[in-house]
Amino acid sequence: MGTFGTGPFASDGAMDFLEELAERSPERRAAALEHMFKFVKNKPELLWREFFPDEVVAGAAIVAASLPGGEPFAERLAESADDDVALDVRLPMPAPELAKAALEALLFVAGPEGPWHQGWTSEADAHEARNTINTMSLVLGEASQRP
Repeated sequence: MGTFGTGPFASDGAMDFLEELAERSPERRAAALEHMFKFVKNKPELLWREFFPDEVVAGAAIVAASLPGGEPFAERLAESADDDVALDVRLPMPAPELAKAALEALLFVAGPEGPWHQGWTSEADAHEARNTINTMSLVLGEASQRP
């Protein structure tokens, strides 16, 4: 049985995604994230086969971590990198150009009735998961509104 927590990097699937992304050079990570977000938008029927909600949530959190207001996500990424340098997936510079695509992908998998919100074992976990997504959505939404 896998680990699945309410944070954007708190599942086995998210950690697997971080490991894959960390294999790319820092300069190529934004392009890989953009590709994933476009894939989610263009092929939503492949959810659960080619991409998973926890991977999309983790990807959106990486973008949010690079933006103003994304400090909670940046701190979690820094902690992961401190624990295991092989998991350092931080972007080398802010990525506001990815905010809109990240938000659209995030809302597809983790909107109010999205699959990322299914199966929480307690109301406290469900509430915490909603708060995680709400915070991330605000950061990405504000960045996507900036000129």
